[in-house]
Amino acid sequence: SWVSHYPPAGTGPPLGRVEGLGMNAAELAANPVLTGYKVQDLNRSPALPYADASFDAVTCTVSIDYLVRPLEVVAEAARVLRPGGKVAFVFSNRLFFSKAVALWTGKDDLEHVYTVGSYVHYGAGGLLTPPEAVDLTPPSARRRGGGKPQGDPL
Repeated sequence: SWVSHYPPAGTGPPLGRVEGLGMNAAELAANPVLTGYKVQDLNRSPALPYADASFDAVTCTVSIDYLVRPLEVVAEAARVLRPGGKVAFVFSNRLFFSKAVALWTGKDDLEHVYTVGSYVHYGAGGLLTPPEAVDLTPPSARRRGGGKPQGDPL
C-alpha cells in the first residue's frame, strides 16, 4: 500500500531494509518507507520471495482476513524470520465482505484473535513463540459502556 504502517525516516528507530509485498505496484512504489517491493498475490502463490532467516520482523497489515491459504503464509513468515524476530498480524473489524474469506466474516473481534492465534499455532510448526494479542484501538474509539467501538479498532 502507498500508506506505510511504519514511521517515516527520522521519526522512529532506524529500520534498515523494509520490503513491501502486495498486489498493486503503483501503491507499493509510492510508499516512501519501502526500500524495495514485490508484486505478488499470496492467494495464488503463498511462498514469500525471500531467503530463509532474512528479516528481523514481518508484518501482515489488514490482509490476513483475505488469505485463502493462511497457514502457508504464516509458515512462510516464520521461514523468512531470523531467530528471535517478531511477526505482527494487524487486523481491524472493518473489511470488504465480498473479498474476505468465509471463516472471517460473521465473527467478532475476539473470535478474530482466536482465529489468527490458531493460524500462528498450526501454521508456524512451532517456529514462533505463542501469540500475544494487543489491542491497538485508540482510546477515543474503545468500547464505552459495552457498546460498539467507534472508529476503526485495530
